[in-house]
Amino acid sequence: MSNTFLFCLCSLVWGSTWFAISKQLGPVDTMWSLSYRFVLGAVFMWAVCQFRGGVPKYSPRQHFRFLFQGTFMCGLSYWLFYESGKYISSGMTAMICTTLLYFNVVVARVWLGNGIKRSLLIGAVTGTIGVCLIFLPQLRTADSNPEELKGLLLALGAVLLISLGSVSCEKNEKEGLAVMPITIFLMLYGGIEMGLIALLRRMPPTFDFSPVYLISLAYLVVFGSLIAMTAYITLIQKIGADRTAYVDIIYPVIALLISTFIEGYQWTLPAAVGVGIILLGNFLAIGKYFDRSETRATC
Repeated sequence: MSNTFLFCLCSLVWGSTWFAISKQLGPVDTMWSLSYRFVLGAVFMWAVCQFRGGVPKYSPRQHFRFLFQGTFMCGLSYWLFYESGKYISSGMTAMICTTLLYFNVVVARVWLGNGIKRSLLIGAVTGTIGVCLIFLPQLRTADSNPEELKGLLLALGAVLLISLGSVSCEKNEKEGLAVMPITIFLMLYGGIEMGLIALLRRMPPTFDFSPVYLISLAYLVVFGSLIAMTAYITLIQKIGADRTAYVDIIYPVIALLISTFIEGYQWTLPAAVGVGIILLGNFLAIGKYFDRSETRATC
C-alpha cells in the first residue's frame, strides 16, 4: 500500500473515532474500556497473523521496547485522552493532537539525531494555525474555565507520551521488524497495563451491554486499533515519525466534518478558512516527499 493511502486511511478512521470514544464515556471506567479495546484488538490481529504464517519470536530486549511503546502509544496516552474528554470537547482534544508534530520533531532530534527540515516546520505551523481557527471559540474560553484547562493539560500529556512511543518505533524499522506482529504486542501490553492499573486503583472490571457501547467498542477495536494503528506504525517505519504526525493535523478536520452531519456543528468563516490553511500546510510539510520510501514490514 502506498504512503498516501495509509495517510488517508489513518486520517479518515481516527477522525471518526472521536465520536465513538464519546460513547465510551459512561458507566464503564475508562481504563477498563481501553483494556477491552486493545486486548481484543491484539487477539484479532494475532488471529490474522496466524492465518498469514504466524507471529515471530522476539528477544527480551525487543519485548521490553514493545512494552515501552505499548505503554505510551496504547496505554497511558489513550487513558489521558479519554479522561480529557470529560472536561473538553472532542474537537479541542483533536486540536491538541496537532502538537504531536512538534514533539516528534524535537524528540527525534534529541533521541535519534534526526535532522529538522524547514519545510516540515513551516507546514506544521501553518496547519496548526488552521486548526486553531477552526476551534477559536473553545480557545477563547479555556483560560477562564479551570475544568477546560485540566482537560487541555491531560490531552497535552497524552501527546507527549505518544511522541515518545512513536519516535521509538523508528528503531523497529532499523531492525527490519514486521509491523503487524509488533502491533499485537503494543496493544496487548497497553491493554493489560490498563487493566492492572485499574485493579490497583480498586476499580473492579465492569461492562456495559447497551448497543451504543458495544457498537462503539467494536468500531474502536476493528477500525481505530486493528486497522488504523497498523497503518500508522507502518507509516512511521516508512516515512518517519515527524511526517507521520501530520495525520494528527488532518484528522481534526475529519472529526469536524463528521460533527457537522451527526452533531449539528455550525460552520463559521474562520473554520472554513482554517480548513484551507490546513490543506496548504499539508502540502508544504509533506508534498512531493511523501512517497519517498517503502517498507519491508509485512506479516
